[in-house]
Amino acid sequence: MLEITQALRVVVICADPERAGREPASCATLLSELGSRVTLGRFDLGGLDLEALADKPPTVVVVEAADDMQRAHKAIQKLRDSGPLVEVPILLAITVARLPSLDFSLGFDDFVLMPIVPAELYERMRQLDWKSATFGSDEVIKIDDLLIDIAGYEAKIAGRRIDLTHQEFELLRFLAQHRGRVFTRQALLERAWGYQYAGGTRTVDIHVRRVRSKLGVTGELIETVRNVGYKMRG
Repeated sequence: MLEITQALRVVVICADPERAGREPASCATLLSELGSRVTLGRFDLGGLDLEALADKPPTVVVVEAADDMQRAHKAIQKLRDSGPLVEVPILLAITVARLPSLDFSLGFDDFVLMPIVPAELYERMRQLDWKSATFGSDEVIKIDDLLIDIAGYEAKIAGRRIDLTHQEFELLRFLAQHRGRVFTRQALLERAWGYQYAGGTRTVDIHVRRVRSKLGVTGELIETVRNVGYKMRG
C-alpha cells in the first residue's frame, strides 16, 4: 500500500471543506489515506489558522480547483501575495476539461488531474516534497543524481527507480548515511544488515558489485579502499 511519510503536512483548499472531508474521492480524503496530515480551508483561505501555519508551515498546499479555475486562481494569488504559505509549493487539482487552459504563470508548481488516481497523487506529492527540501536528512539522501528515499524505501537515479533487494538497499543506505567514512566488510555486515545476518564478509563484496552494477556510472560513488573496505564518496 502506498503511504506518504508521516512528516508530510498538507493544506487542501477547496470550495466546500466539510463536503471534501467526507467525499471518498477528494484530495483531502485520499491524502489522509496515504498517511499525510491534512488541514482543510476554503478558496478565500477561510477556515485556516494562519498563525499556526506560520509556526509550522505545511509541506504542500493542494488547491482542488476541479472546474472552478477562477476561484482557484484567486486562491493561488492570495497564497503567493503574503502570509505564511507564500513559499509553500502548490499542487493544482483540475479536471481534464480544464487541461487545455492550464497556465503555469498562475503560480502553482505542479498539477494533477481529477478524478484523482491515488498513485499519481502520491508521486506528485513526493516530488514536490523533495523539491522543497522538507524531507529530513534522515529520510531522504541526495548525492548528485542519486536519490535515496528511506521513508519510501526506494532509490532513484535522475528520477528513474532502481530495483534493489533488501540487502542492497540497506547497504546503499548505510554507506550514504555515513559518506566519507571507511567501513570494513565485517563492519558493513554487522551495521548495515545486523549481527544476525547469515553471511560471510565476501557477501559484502558480492552485494557491492551488484549495487554498483545497478547504479551504472553513479556506482562510482562507492569506492573501494584497498585492504580496508568500502566508503561512499562524500
